[in-house]
Amino acid sequence: MNTKSIATMTLAACCAMSHAGGLHDADYILAIQNNQIVTGVIDPSSGEVVYPSRIKSAILGAEGFPNFTNDPGFNAELGQLNPGMYIGFSILRAPRVWDDVAMDFETIAMEQITVRAAGQNIVAPSTDTRLDGIVFGQASITPSATFHHHMQYLLNGGLPPVVEGVWLLELELWDESGSVDPSDPLYILFAQGEGEGQLNDAIAWVEDNLIGSPCLADINGDGELDFFDVSAFLTAYNAQDSIADFNNDGQFNFFDVSTFLTSYTNGCP
Repeated sequence: MNTKSIATMTLAACCAMSHAGGLHDADYILAIQNNQIVTGVIDPSSGEVVYPSRIKSAILGAEGFPNFTNDPGFNAELGQLNPGMYIGFSILRAPRVWDDVAMDFETIAMEQITVRAAGQNIVAPSTDTRLDGIVFGQASITPSATFHHHMQYLLNGGLPPVVEGVWLLELELWDESGSVDPSDPLYILFAQGEGEGQLNDAIAWVEDNLIGSPCLADINGDGELDFFDVSAFLTAYNAQDSIADFNNDGQFNFFDVSTFLTSYTNGCP
């Protein structure tokens, strides 16, 4: 019997569902995992939040104003952030424009991208320099630590003419207190006009070239999936260690086991 069969049998003995009701599909869903800000997205097939996920896309003009959108926003499941924490953002480098001939994001955009937050306009740099931004939202001070904030994104200041294409903006989220580690880079893709038809290729490029594929089921970090990972998961699960909260809902139940098994069965990249 192979180790994956043993894993399935071992975990079958384990057992209320984390639901993403009230969250928005267009938004990043924030949480704190291993003392780091992480982002997830809602799985449309299950309605559950999947972590980590660092790519979001938006259509400029979808709200009726060309060269403008207020998506993606930033939301959180109840209890996943620290009550009262202030979250800010930084722009990590110059925005890119999609080259539909070379099929890449190697070209720095000539268009200007502005992020409007907390009444301020933050213009993305035109060279690859980090630009520290500002705090754009605070979690509620209640234990639920609710968080739902939107920034606005403007291409060329939101002024005409309409420009067609796909642009890539890289952000980092951080906790103002410094007690929680910043997020990994987030990748927001904005499409307009003919760029909407290029969006899937652009997203695939970001996934293949800018985002690694973590092997979440490799609990012991040895680069292999075997019974030792199953044992490490069970030990963490029984101890209610956060590493075993695989669906990040703050509970330890069958859904963590199911998510671990799926990751384990899918294997490492």
